[in-house]
Amino acid sequence: MRTGHDRRRFLIGAATVGAGYTAGAVVGAPGEAAAGTGAAPREPDDATTRVLLNNVGFDPAAPKRVVVTAGSPPGGFRLVDAATGETVLSGPLVDAGRVADWDDRRYWTADFSRVERPGDYFVAVGAARSAPFKIEATVLERYTLSHVVHHFKGWRCSGQYDKFDRHVPLGRTGKTYDAHGGWYDATGDFGKHFTQLSSLSYFNTLQLPLTAWSLFVSHRELTARKDENFTQLRTWMQDEGLYGADYIRRVHVPEQSFYSGIRQPGPPKDPLKRTLGTEQVCFREGGGVAIAALAIASTHDVSGDYESAEYLSTAKVAFAYLEANNARLTNDGKENIQDDYNALLAAVELYRATDDDTYRKSADKRAASLASRLVTWRDYRDYWRADDEDRPYFHPSDAGLPVVALLTYAGIADGEAKDRVLDAVRRSMLFELSVTGEVTNPFGYARQLVQDGNGDRAAQFFFPHNVTPRARDQWWQGENARIASLATAARLTARAFSDDRAFSARLRSYAADQLDWILGANPYEVCMLDGSGQNNPQYLWLGSWQFLQTAGGVVNGITGKNEDGSGILWDHGFAKTGKDDDWRWGEQWLPHTSWYMNAVALG
Repeated sequence: MRTGHDRRRFLIGAATVGAGYTAGAVVGAPGEAAAGTGAAPREPDDATTRVLLNNVGFDPAAPKRVVVTAGSPPGGFRLVDAATGETVLSGPLVDAGRVADWDDRRYWTADFSRVERPGDYFVAVGAARSAPFKIEATVLERYTLSHVVHHFKGWRCSGQYDKFDRHVPLGRTGKTYDAHGGWYDATGDFGKHFTQLSSLSYFNTLQLPLTAWSLFVSHRELTARKDENFTQLRTWMQDEGLYGADYIRRVHVPEQSFYSGIRQPGPPKDPLKRTLGTEQVCFREGGGVAIAALAIASTHDVSGDYESAEYLSTAKVAFAYLEANNARLTNDGKENIQDDYNALLAAVELYRATDDDTYRKSADKRAASLASRLVTWRDYRDYWRADDEDRPYFHPSDAGLPVVALLTYAGIADGEAKDRVLDAVRRSMLFELSVTGEVTNPFGYARQLVQDGNGDRAAQFFFPHNVTPRARDQWWQGENARIASLATAARLTARAFSDDRAFSARLRSYAADQLDWILGANPYEVCMLDGSGQNNPQYLWLGSWQFLQTAGGVVNGITGKNEDGSGILWDHGFAKTGKDDDWRWGEQWLPHTSWYMNAVALG
């Protein structure tokens, strides 16, 4: 383990700033010389040099970093204005070493956060170049969120599938049900799901209702920022959020919870084979965020297929039912951390919509339970426990949601209750920063404390493969939703602790690292948001590209290599193994895109 290495440090005075860039455009050390000429850094000898960074761009005041991998020491870097060819900044690369758990590649890093002048740029290391990128205010909002929202629009259930869903068979009851609307789940899955992995206790992934909730929350965030440039984005988000709320309302079981989802066998994806399962969801299976989405929908000045009052009444009925019956609906008969944060979101949004103190009291209770879940094991202090003892909470897609839920609650809390949850949030995020920074980690990828299928615990980069068994295989895949949810949590926490400038800066840097990874700053040089950047992954099913990606969708992402989640692996599918594994890395999925949108909307 390497210690004492700060990957974000930059040697003051070691970089040169290009002529013609004003002090207001480039933030550097006082008295630093400006120079557009002089000796260029030594060019690397190895043609395998790769210059890795966010392919879309950076806000002027945001952290800006580049990671380089090469077969021999690469010397230095140059930040080049793509329009003029002028070197704006040059300097040495810091040797970050190898990531012990990955492979033999060696990494170097550089920080160019001081450059704030808007424009189009690339980073050159010898003859190697990075992808082009922009420095511009609200760059991710402007150049990616339109694609993201239209990705959801493109994934609306439509045509013959939607027509069939208006009278879809309800399990084996012999009855049919109107469950039209909603979004397809993934590139190759035309089903519509509240959740997956319901047979397991700790890994319930939030899917369709998460997307509806994320659209409403993103709309709320963009509205609060009071930027007229967001006008169309807000309109689209509201429209799409209400479309999701309509589906949630439609699959509500009268006086009870919600049907979990529609299954679509295949290929071939024959709509006549679709069925709506009779299973109803508990809080942790999407019931909580579904209620939260409906409650928010009821507060909008427009509605979809249902009146605002009906969204609210459905949310209230479902909440009351789950408050009384939730444990009975779980797979193991008992609640855990996922029920706490899902029920907390539901209670907070119902309180906001109704001003009914009953929901405030429910939120107080859930927030207190959630905040009490920070525990210590060995050197790992203040991680979330999933159960009643000290099992680590780690999650393939929603790892940031405990913090997001507590900070959502903090918006309605006061006094000691608010202080208690803010203290828990601070301690939790200090743990996230600590576990991420304890080893060589040139990309700043969010690490996690996990417990594998054998009961062994370790802090590592990726999700274990052996904790999510299914009848035919193991469920594991890339974790872009997980890291985007943590980026969301970090940005919200930075806002809540803005008076602590050092802590807030660390959080914003951590959040930027997760979004940068998705957008191309990763060992495989892939921008995992389709329609942006370079090397967008293409999903192949058994060698066929019949299931097509759409711009604005985020793919599953990079994984560990081994059973316990150690190592690193990308795109190791059918062409290499003959197995139907391509989805694990290259398939788009609702939660990844939903959490990415949420993080970016926060700014």
